[in-house]
Amino acid sequence: MADQQAPFELLKTFSGLIHRQPLFIASELNVDSYHLSFLDIHGQKLNDDSQVPDFIEKLPAILPAINHRQKALLTIPESWQDALLNLQNIGMELTLDIDDIDVPDINNKAFSFACHANDTNGHGHSKTLLIDLQQFKPQDLDKQMPQWRQAHQILCATNVNAAAQYKFCMKNDLDLLQGMFYTLPDAKDNQKVAPSAQTLMELLVKLQEPNVEPEELADTINQDVTLSYKLLRLINSAFFGLPREVSNTKQAVMMLGLNKVKTWASLLCLSGMDDKPNELRSVAMIRARMCELLAKYYKGQSDTFFAVGLFSTLDALMDRPLAEIVEKLPLSPELKIALTEHQGPAGFALQDALHYERGQWEELENSPMPQEVLVRTYLDSINWTKELNLELKD
Repeated sequence: MADQQAPFELLKTFSGLIHRQPLFIASELNVDSYHLSFLDIHGQKLNDDSQVPDFIEKLPAILPAINHRQKALLTIPESWQDALLNLQNIGMELTLDIDDIDVPDINNKAFSFACHANDTNGHGHSKTLLIDLQQFKPQDLDKQMPQWRQAHQILCATNVNAAAQYKFCMKNDLDLLQGMFYTLPDAKDNQKVAPSAQTLMELLVKLQEPNVEPEELADTINQDVTLSYKLLRLINSAFFGLPREVSNTKQAVMMLGLNKVKTWASLLCLSGMDDKPNELRSVAMIRARMCELLAKYYKGQSDTFFAVGLFSTLDALMDRPLAEIVEKLPLSPELKIALTEHQGPAGFALQDALHYERGQWEELENSPMPQEVLVRTYLDSINWTKELNLELKD
């Protein structure tokens, strides 16, 4: 961790925006790698002659802090690509997004290239083809798909932001998917709530009781043996770094406080949803941490802000409208209005986190938060989530 920290801090000196999106293996919805885009402060692509930053030569050492995969897709200007291609001993597989430029002729096996389906140059030698679903009509996609499959080893659909687009990708056996589809509820009429989701809701209701006593909260957690075990293991991990070991749930409540234990227990509940992509848990954690870090700027309670970010994924986890779920939870009025209307300080922080996550740069410019604050909190949240996920692994 210490070795990575200095290069990671260097990354935060970048004067533009850095955006990360997962690339899912379509057949199993596990994350294959991440797409990292380096943009200007307004969210636009950097000019291809942009000055090469100092951190580019340390990028292979930096990437694990926000990538935690041995490969990544990078959208960076041509000038950066030239500098990166000169590096030796990368230690990971990097795919470079070569929008509107020719495929470089190199022998370094650490690098491969991705081109865009709507690029008129039609780079036939690139390994990966990026297919932006917003740029094509469905009938045009159907017509082009066999030709694309023949010319490229990997077909990656981007802007997969709706259930219909996801179904199209599955029908056409695309290899990788990128988009917001997994963070959206798949609500169907008369859809029954899965037993696991029902159990989760009941537990969340108990955990959020406003006037609960420490002993009652400890008893609630102890009724779920797996939850109490995971909570104690997490609290005693290096992630928390407590001065002495916590031996039982009641002691944990007394040491950390009611709100913190409620929040961490709720997080562990959400992580037990087996029928959803693991990345959704990471999204919940990144939102929660980003909201928590923004609390000091919005002059709010960090615990409340954390909970707002955490619960913002309940709609996707349970395939139900968020307002319907929130109505059944004994949350404070501040939490409810933040979640359902994005109002109040915590709601504004959640709005910032959602706009950044979704790359909605124009909306983000309306935030009272300086862009550099949002970039730093976003990167710190990704790094924090990566470290926490290491502790949560069974």
